[in-house]
Amino acid sequence: MSFHLFHLPQLASMIIINGMNTSEQFMMSLCSRRAFSVIKSLHRKSEGITMSVIDNYVVLKKGAELLFIYQLVAEEDSRRKEKVMINGHSTLLNYDPEEGRINTFWQEEPVVGTMELVEYVNNLFGIHVDTLTINNDSGIRFMNWVQLRQRPLRIVEINNFAAEDLKNIIMACEAGSIQLNAPSSPRFEIQSLNKRCEVIFSRHGTWINLDNLMTLDCVRITVLEKLFTCREMNIFIKHWLQGGSPRLKNLHVSVADHDRKMDLLHGLDVRWNVEKILYLNEYGYALNSFEVVRSDGITAGFNCSPHCFWFGVWPRDPDNILYLKFAL
Repeated sequence: MSFHLFHLPQLASMIIINGMNTSEQFMMSLCSRRAFSVIKSLHRKSEGITMSVIDNYVVLKKGAELLFIYQLVAEEDSRRKEKVMINGHSTLLNYDPEEGRINTFWQEEPVVGTMELVEYVNNLFGIHVDTLTINNDSGIRFMNWVQLRQRPLRIVEINNFAAEDLKNIIMACEAGSIQLNAPSSPRFEIQSLNKRCEVIFSRHGTWINLDNLMTLDCVRITVLEKLFTCREMNIFIKHWLQGGSPRLKNLHVSVADHDRKMDLLHGLDVRWNVEKILYLNEYGYALNSFEVVRSDGITAGFNCSPHCFWFGVWPRDPDNILYLKFAL
C-alpha cells in the first residue's frame, strides 16, 4: 500500500519529516523537485549539522550520525544505481544504509561532483562547509571555489604538498584555523610569512623558523616537529615585549635544549610566579611559570619542560589559572 506523504496536511508532513534523520531527509529530497522543496521548507533549522569535505567525498555529521557522500568517476560498476538530479545535473547514485555511504557517479572529474553536492546540501539544509582537508591540486581548486561562495572555513588541513606550493596554499587560505601536515626538506623556508588567522597548527614539517613565528598574526600557534632553541625563544619573548605578535594568546613549540634556562632568561626582567598556573589542556597537567610584563601592563607566563616550550598571555581578569589550548 502506497503512502502519499505530500498529500498530508502541512503540520502532519512537518512532524514526519522532522522525525527523519539527516540521511533520510537527504535521500528523500532526491526523489523529485517537489520532495526537495518540501524537505527544505518543512525541516527544522539545521542546528548541529556540520559539513566537511575530504578529497572527493562530503561528510554530513549530526551528533553521532554520519553520512558519507562519495563522488566517483562514472564507470562500470556491479552495484545497482538510481538516476537522480542534483542541481539540474543527472547522475547515478547508490546508497549503503549500513555503512551510511552514498556513492555518486559523474562524467566529469570528481571535484565537479563535490561542488555540485556542496551546493545542493547548502540549498537543502542551509549549511556551509565547516572543515576542508586538502590532499591534492583538486583540493586547492575546491578551496578557492568555496571561499568565493561562503563565509570563511573554520578549519583547513593541508597534507603532503611540494614545498614550492605550500606558501601559496597557506597565503590563499582564508580559514580561521590552518593545520599543516606537510613534511619538507630541511633547506626549505618561507620568508616573510605575513599570515593572519586564528590558529596555526603545524603537526608535521620542519620549515617553520623563528622569523615565521614573529611574522604570523595568530591567536594560537603550535609547532610540534621543528626543534627550536631556548635562545630563539628568548628572542621571541623580547619580540613580544616590544609589541610584536599583539594578538597572540598561546604559543607551543618543541625545543631541543630545554635545560638551557640561562639562554631562555638572558636579558629578561622576569620573576618566578608560584601564585599563577599554566594549565595545559591537552596534556592534563599544570605548571608554574616565569613571568614578564610588557610596557602596557599585559603579563605573559612561560616555561620549558623536556622538549616543549609554552608561552601564554594572561587575560586581564584576576583568575590565577591560564588554560592553554593547542589542538584544533
